[in-house]
Amino acid sequence: MKKQWVLNYYEHQQNYLLDKGNLKGGRATGKTVAYCIKLALSNGEPLNLNKPEEFSDFGDGSVRYARYFFKGEFLKIRNMLKKHGFPVREVKGISKGV
Repeated sequence: MKKQWVLNYYEHQQNYLLDKGNLKGGRATGKTVAYCIKLALSNGEPLNLNKPEEFSDFGDGSVRYARYFFKGEFLKIRNMLKKHGFPVREVKGISKGV
């Protein structure tokens, strides 16, 4: 039996992922989840996980937020997408197999 991946989205997240709108501001609005999905599915150079402040969703380059929260959330979402067969962006700065 094949397991399905189900994730519920807010409408503004769907619009953002489809390039039809922006994310809502504020806490607990799903900004980080939507941003991580879009980033993980994007094209480009491998993301350097030793410097997540260079690509995190916290626009001021906050090292603390990027390294101690964002990086883990991004990897969790990226790995879930990869596990379900989505082509994900390459990363560097971590061991192979992730």
